[in-house]
Amino acid sequence: MKTTIKLTAVLMLALTCAFAAVGQQQSLTGIVTDSMCAATHMAKDKTPAECTQMCVKDGMKYALAAGKKVYTLEGHEAELAKLAGQKVTVRGTLKGDTLSVQEVTASK
Repeated sequence: MKTTIKLTAVLMLALTCAFAAVGQQQSLTGIVTDSMCAATHMAKDKTPAECTQMCVKDGMKYALAAGKKVYTLEGHEAELAKLAGQKVTVRGTLKGDTLSVQEVTASK
């Protein structure tokens, strides 16, 4: 009986850890950019928004530069396109360095 209880407790703990590792809800604030340029845009003759849109058109992904960290953004591309180069708050599920966007809003 004690073995069954211990085994059940260990399995429940393992499942809890597995679900926690899958993704965490996060709210991050930063600048909408692209996965290649991050905070330092390479097209010096373009605004950050224009450079971001050009890089995304060329196959890069939208990204969020938050402090010294850069997160790849997945989803809500139409909204991210409108907010390229601007400060935003993104709410979503974080898994590693990828944030699955649930909501994006302009920030001040």
